[in-house]
Amino acid sequence: MKTIRFAHAFLVAAASLLSAASADTHYVDIASPAPDAPYTNWGKASLSIQSAINAASNGDEILVAPGTYLLTGSALYIPPEKALVLRSTQSRAAIIDAQGLSQGLLIQGTNSLIEGFTVRNGLRGLGYGGGISIGRDCTVRDCLVISNRSSAGGGIMINGEATNALVEDCTVEGNIATNGPGGGIVIYDNSRGRVHRCVISGNTAATYGGGVWIDRKGTVSNCWVMGNEAEGEDGGGVYMACQGSTNPSWLVNSVIAGNSAARYGGGVYSSGPAGTLSPVVNCTIVSNTAGADGGGVFAYTTRFINDIIYFNSAPTNANLNAHDSILSCIISNCCTTSNYFWPNITNAPAFVDAVAMDFRLATASFCIDAGTTNSAPGDDIDGNPRPRIGKPGMLITNCDMGAHEYGFHFNEIRTIFTNSVQVQWDVQDRGIYRLQAATNAADDPLSPSWGTVVAYTNGGMAAGQFQVYTQTVSPPGAMPGHALFRLQVGHTMVK
Repeated sequence: MKTIRFAHAFLVAAASLLSAASADTHYVDIASPAPDAPYTNWGKASLSIQSAINAASNGDEILVAPGTYLLTGSALYIPPEKALVLRSTQSRAAIIDAQGLSQGLLIQGTNSLIEGFTVRNGLRGLGYGGGISIGRDCTVRDCLVISNRSSAGGGIMINGEATNALVEDCTVEGNIATNGPGGGIVIYDNSRGRVHRCVISGNTAATYGGGVWIDRKGTVSNCWVMGNEAEGEDGGGVYMACQGSTNPSWLVNSVIAGNSAARYGGGVYSSGPAGTLSPVVNCTIVSNTAGADGGGVFAYTTRFINDIIYFNSAPTNANLNAHDSILSCIISNCCTTSNYFWPNITNAPAFVDAVAMDFRLATASFCIDAGTTNSAPGDDIDGNPRPRIGKPGMLITNCDMGAHEYGFHFNEIRTIFTNSVQVQWDVQDRGIYRLQAATNAADDPLSPSWGTVVAYTNGGMAAGQFQVYTQTVSPPGAMPGHALFRLQVGHTMVK
């Protein structure tokens, strides 16, 4: 499976989350030589995370050293009266292992921050949240939530009382909802919780929402939702059940790929009362399957903007069942196999490498600059600014379709001989190209002198096609380790 890595911007201090002016720090180390409450230095660190939580006061910080912390039948519990910072000193190296005896972590402390843990082998036979149960507003950041089980919400559950909870920069993988919805994550009971910059993969739900189940209101943004399964019902990747026009669900800037559902909506299932129009914006929904209908999406009362919904499969409506006969959905500026009465394109998207799960747009893609800025987020799934002009000569800056905003790129530069390199890039269906190399890169890297290696006009391809172009070059006066390259398209420098 493709490993997705995000660049994270972590908080250095938690002052914005905590109101206490004189917070103390407590320490936990599985190898502590002389634990002594209240565990205020590493030499007296607690052997157990729960003991440090019990010793802490509202607003305190708890630092946890790497190691495996075994639970023996009770979940780690942060009580309502304590807003705590609970942080691993090394990303995901402090492991909370419930051993299949209890939930992993139960958070009731409003405005708490939990950062950098692995939570595994949690179990809740009845109810929600085998790995982490979030009962109040808090932030869970940079956690690996893996191999947990629950009746519903196998990995993470955000409760209805957590009206501003945030799960970000986490990996939620291989969790199971044994009897209900939400194999990976449940945003429950109109909580308005947010899941941001997460990888949600390989989770399974007995009924709805193999990856994520949103119950009435919540947001999934900048996420990779891959390889999840709704074994018995609908919404293999994401299931959105909305309450009304004032409580829509949001799915934004996300890749939904390789998910499956037994019935409807292999990638996404979305429904709600008339007038809801939950937004699905700038998402790439590809390579999903459904057993009956809507391989990519099965939707009522949903607003689709700037989405790519392609290469999915199902016996009926392989890509999208938008119930257009009753005009239940609005689909505009999208790339799919029907125009659905609104401005869309039906040309297949050109990805850099769909087999390798690289869904960036290739240079020839008609999805470039074909979206709208209306309701589009200000950046893409990787944090690149949106919109930006992708094709030379465009006078109007429009957003691209899909989760990735186009930025020209070389596919590969590699050494093949002692003083030669092979440069590979993808080319448009039309345009003038000039590959240049710096002849003095080793001597003056800040002021290179550019010389043209190859120039050609590519005008013979049909509209919408693209190809990979490869050129082997021996830059004059430069060894491969010191060579600089740039590519010009027409008269506009794109890299």
